Amino acid sequence: MATKAGILEQIGERSLLLPDLIYKGLAANDRLKYYLGLLKTAYTYAQSPSGSVPDLRNEREAAGVSDDSLDAIVGGSRMVTQASVQIPGIAVIVERIFADVRQMLEPVANAASMHGELAERSAIYTRRLNEQLARAPRFTEDQLSTNAIETLTRLASNGHDTINQIVRDLHWELNRLQSIVSVELLDGAHVYGLTDVDRQLVRAFMRGIHETASLKFDHPGLDTTAMRDRDHLSIQNDLGVADAHVVVIHVTELAARIIYTDIHRGRARFVRELLQAHQVAWRQAATDGGDFEVSTGTYEAADQAALEQFLTALGSRLVFVIDWARARNRLSRFVKKSDADVLLKWAANNNVGHQGFLKAGDKRLIYTALERATSTQVRYGARLDEILGRDGAKSFLMSVLQIAARGLSRRSSPRLIDDEIEAELLMYLQRSDRTLLGAVTEHAMVLAGMVERIRTDIVQLRVRQSSPEIGRTAALMRGWKFDADIILEKARRTIDTVAHARYLRRLLSEGDRAVKVLEEAAFTLTLVPETIDDAVATLLDELADLASRATREYVRCLEDARNLSRSMARAELERFLVTVDRLATIEDSCDETERAVRERMFRGSAADFREVYVLSELTRQLDRATDSVVHSGLLVRDYVLSVSPGG
Repeated sequence: MATKAGILEQIGERSLLLPDLIYKGLAANDRLKYYLGLLKTAYTYAQSPSGSVPDLRNEREAAGVSDDSLDAIVGGSRMVTQASVQIPGIAVIVERIFADVRQMLEPVANAASMHGELAERSAIYTRRLNEQLARAPRFTEDQLSTNAIETLTRLASNGHDTINQIVRDLHWELNRLQSIVSVELLDGAHVYGLTDVDRQLVRAFMRGIHETASLKFDHPGLDTTAMRDRDHLSIQNDLGVADAHVVVIHVTELAARIIYTDIHRGRARFVRELLQAHQVAWRQAATDGGDFEVSTGTYEAADQAALEQFLTALGSRLVFVIDWARARNRLSRFVKKSDADVLLKWAANNNVGHQGFLKAGDKRLIYTALERATSTQVRYGARLDEILGRDGAKSFLMSVLQIAARGLSRRSSPRLIDDEIEAELLMYLQRSDRTLLGAVTEHAMVLAGMVERIRTDIVQLRVRQSSPEIGRTAALMRGWKFDADIILEKARRTIDTVAHARYLRRLLSEGDRAVKVLEEAAFTLTLVPETIDDAVATLLDELADLASRATREYVRCLEDARNLSRSMARAELERFLVTVDRLATIEDSCDETERAVRERMFRGSAADFREVYVLSELTRQLDRATDSVVHSGLLVRDYVLSVSPGG
């Protein structure tokens, strides 16, 4: 009986066979990936048969291979000698490999008569396959040489051809043929053999593609092919120029199965995260010879409408996968890789195409803005998170991604895009002033806590109440000093990028000096005897109270300074200056109290030299800490006046 294919060939309509042959060739390619991966995995396990046996069942099913006896092959593989390996059923596997390579070659040979440029390449593929057949390994009790395994599974090198290399080359030919041979164009997808329901599903997928396709600009990718294969609809999308970067969706009734291949594991993880809201069940990823990763995921829809919504959502996300690795690499020049991942995930969730950033100039956009906007010279290659802080850098880069994508969409000039990014950076650099003042405020609050602790201990001395807390104060102070040092270290990393940095640098130094003095005072306090003169104890309490008041006024002064803008009202500035004035008067009171303590010690009741020395040191330390706080307040005043209108 004549077959349909034979009849079509006889009447000269061989072109109608080509779409089906291409589809069968692509299906054979899927099986070949599995068979070659199976051989390589079996060989690797035979070399070191320890631990759990790799399970390739998911990969077998995804490739459309129904023979479940193959699942036991890896565990049954053993090395016979150093140059020989035993793999159960190897003869059958190799026979299937050559049969599927011939299946891949058939559409190329078929198209050669219709596309002249293919004729020569088709002949070369035929010759290469025949040469591999002539060198095909011979099997004895499922044994073959390790060289034969490598000849089958590795890629070509040093002029030596392999089956794996032929498969890769034929896959490229089939993808090319598929893009030019299609029976029908449906909403931009190359389709054939579809049912009415299939058409509805393909349209849903293409709605998603068209929704965001403009974000790739003129970058290649997103070409879609769809066909009916017996019990399921198959949708393939080409995600760009990379050989191994393809997504295939098999739709059977209300289930959609995604088969995603990629050479970048990070990007494969990114794809899974993009679809996380849809509760796609992903299976363990597998690699084919280590060249790329295959991820398979299944979505079960409640009804037809939900299935169409999922396909639309899936199609709309694919543009954010194109050139993802390059965008991540560029963003990682300025922030950590983990933060670059966060930025790209944010961009996808907000339909901001990272391709606009790449096309507009990527890292040049940032370096140009830094060169033009910073008041001090920033080294080329400086990380933004060192300049703006981690959160500031991420926020700024989000703005850059938006500006670049919007600018290209509007066909803005490169100069305008550069200007907008520079203006955005200036805003973040100005915010850095406030960010640093925030760090100084945080440091001042630690300082206030230290002063309050010392004052509490001095009160215990004045009321002659023995307290074990005094002995623990020194240890607490060491911990607070550590916290204060961390705050200062973070602030110093970005201080050179802000205007009027000299004031802020001196602020950090004064605060650091006060913390060190208070740590010394906490230790000195442990040496003060409980039987000190009442008047001295009272004066020490007054001195500690002045220090406490000074730190509170200083914190208020910093908070006011943070809230002042460059366009501040006169009333706001006057209120701030009143706070600074109150702080300055405390210094005079502190000096008077310190002299009173010294006078009382020398003219009051007799005390031994050690007591006088300890009390003098404690007095001096409290006075020095207060002086540093007051001087810091005056520096804040100078800073505010320097950035106010006319300053």
